[in-house]
Amino acid sequence: MNLTEADKKKILEWLEDKCGAMRCLACGQNQWELLPFSTLQIGFDLHTTRFHYHNGIPFIGITCVHCGYVMQFSSGVIGFKPEPPQKPEIKESEKGS
Repeated sequence: MNLTEADKKKILEWLEDKCGAMRCLACGQNQWELLPFSTLQIGFDLHTTRFHYHNGIPFIGITCVHCGYVMQFSSGVIGFKPEPPQKPEIKESEKGS
């Protein structure tokens, strides 16, 4: 999901308030860039033994401009809650036993 300018402003204000001058865990620099979209960590369904995005956790990502390290923050904690993806219907023949 692409972030609007209002979303970006809200996220950057939250990061500044909660994290201040946060340094990169990999290189120690403090030059960050907000990813232009929210990300979703995929889940794994034990019943069907498939990876999927239905039960994933939505994240907001930032990237260290110096080394490329990516850090993720829970979008729900920030107050940014994207719409969850629609869960496709699984046919009985596709379900694991």
